Amino acid sequence: MGCSVDEPINKIIENLYLGDYNSSKDISLLKELGITKVLSVLDYTYGPNYNPKEFIHKKINVDDFVITNIIKYFGECLHFIQGEEKILVHCFAGISRSATIVIAYVMWIKKWTFKEALDYVKKKRQIVFPNDGFKDQLKLFEKLLVDNNYDIDKINFSEIKWEPSQKLIEIHCNLLRSF
Repeated sequence: MGCSVDEPINKIIENLYLGDYNSSKDISLLKELGITKVLSVLDYTYGPNYNPKEFIHKKINVDDFVITNIIKYFGECLHFIQGEEKILVHCFAGISRSATIVIAYVMWIKKWTFKEALDYVKKKRQIVFPNDGFKDQLKLFEKLLVDNNYDIDKINFSEIKWEPSQKLIEIHCNLLRSF
């Protein structure tokens, strides 16, 4: 697994893979890679169902909108990813939602800035492009990591007050009008 645009799954760091919805349904590929955990970060309407004897699966219900609060899920997602098991983190396209979670994880483990983690993950999966609201929250997460000496257990994610800027709200409204 290199970083070709047409690859369904890309290895980001040891035991951590980033992919799309279709790759998450390819059980033979998951087994070939030794993946035993799957984190689905998408609308509950979608999402594969797995045999619990083969895969540990967690679903996080998140829309890919610039006004979506994704940071509130960082703690539970990062703890789920952490460990020795190989894990696939995916959303529908493997571009924004799941990429945001993977970038947050890389920031935490490597003690990197948002930009360092984004650049690194993009080298591994070229199509990574978190939406602007998610980028704002990753920048906030960077500050929280530094302020809490990279101890995510000191961060109460459910109490983080992130509100989209007026600019993000306008972008969201304009997108909705275009449909």
